Amino acid sequence: MASNPVQGKGIGGRTAGRIHATGDYNRITKVPSSTTFHATGSNAGAAFICEATNNVVIHAANGGVIPGTSLTADTLYPIGTKKVVIGGTGVVYILHR
Repeated sequence: MASNPVQGKGIGGRTAGRIHATGDYNRITKVPSSTTFHATGSNAGAAFICEATNNVVIHAANGGVIPGTSLTADTLYPIGTKKVVIGGTGVVYILHR
C-alpha cells in the first residue's frame, strides 16, 4: 500500500490555499520619473493614479492621450492605459486587474 504523508492528519495536514484576488485592482506598478512604461500584455493597465502630474503623459488603451496638466494628483482614473511617459518629474501608479 502506498504511503500518503497527508493521510490521517486531518485538516492540519493540508497545504494552505491560494489567496484569490478579490478587489477591482490586484497589482500595482509604480512608474517613476524619467521612465516610459508600456502597459501591454500582462502589464495592461486598468486604471491609474498620478502622485505628481508634472511631465506626465498617459496614452489610453484604445487611443487618445491625456497630458498630466489635465489630471488631478492623487485621484483614481479608471481608464485603461497603453503607455505612460514621464519626464524629469512625476510619478504614476498603474493599477492592474
